[in-house]
Amino acid sequence: MSFRKKVKNIVPKVDLQSYMIGIAGGYKSGKTRLWKELIETFYPEQKEAGLLLAFEPGYNTWELDSVIPMHDYDWRFFKGEVVKGLLEEAKNGRVTNVLGIDTADRLMDMATEYILDELNKKYGKKMKTLQEVAETIKGTNGYMLLKQEVWKQIDLLKNAGYGIIWLAWTKEKETTTRDDLKYNSIELKMSKTGADIFESQADLIVTLHNEVTVMDKNGNEIEENLKNKGGKEQAAKHHSTEAYMYFLPSSYIGIGGGRFTDLPEKVPYGVENFLEVFENAVKGQLKKNTKSITELKSEEDQVREEKAKEFVDKVNEPNPNEILEEINSLVSDIERDKKLELSEKFKEAFGEGNYKQLKTVEELTKALEIVKSFLN
Repeated sequence: MSFRKKVKNIVPKVDLQSYMIGIAGGYKSGKTRLWKELIETFYPEQKEAGLLLAFEPGYNTWELDSVIPMHDYDWRFFKGEVVKGLLEEAKNGRVTNVLGIDTADRLMDMATEYILDELNKKYGKKMKTLQEVAETIKGTNGYMLLKQEVWKQIDLLKNAGYGIIWLAWTKEKETTTRDDLKYNSIELKMSKTGADIFESQADLIVTLHNEVTVMDKNGNEIEENLKNKGGKEQAAKHHSTEAYMYFLPSSYIGIGGGRFTDLPEKVPYGVENFLEVFENAVKGQLKKNTKSITELKSEEDQVREEKAKEFVDKVNEPNPNEILEEINSLVSDIERDKKLELSEKFKEAFGEGNYKQLKTVEELTKALEIVKSFLN
């Protein structure tokens, strides 16, 4: 087959559902509010179009139609019930279009607990940090295991056709340049492992930040500190604060940008302004296309749903390695004499006492059923 048959004409996506978007900001900066208003404005007729996966209880003051309080559960529930359930819905009847992750920081914390718990069970240890993993288990990188685990679940959701809007905290960070100059900037608060996943995959990142204008007693903006009669600088008693959304990094904001060319540095906070920036950014990518946004969105929806169903069908195909891993996990906790009993049951079923010699999905599935029945 000629490689030329693989050459494609790429048309930029126009639907919110086709993107991964990051909303970063400090505590109480309006992240969850912006999520809520984005979904309500973009999907006015679909109450369940946006599903908020709340890894922390920062949503209690908002009326939201579709929330899973993930902070009440654990990572096993997330990957085993939520992700699998969303994949099934993507194939048989999508309820949700866009997923909200509130916050990505807490998601990483939950996944970290899962990785440590799994490793402690496997090796009989009591490790409390990922750093201890490398120090305790030779050749094992806890941070890499965490990245692989989270990346896998996020990729499953993206490939199943879900848009993702993740919320994250920011912090002020001091950086020293090669010339030994220091400067402060607003950056993501999460670890480098989390930033590698979420920041690298985001198509658009906006940072919420309050700007302060200092004024004199007459309400005029001042550019230098006031001074008393003795010439000593003093703080002004008047100021105003306005919330902005930064779509590009500035001299102080270190997070922002995306895969679009037409982005403003900042606009006042608000869902209308956000959607205007998003629409203009999308239109800015369509230099040659003559179709309307509505036509492109309709075609995009159809292609996305077809690809999502194909992907879910492929993912749901039984994987012999995963079945074998599940058997290994169950058998590892069985005492030696009981393992001998279990081996006899394998011999009766397969003529072979060592289940690791089984190759087909059918045989391994039956072996898994035998183990579960034996343990019950």
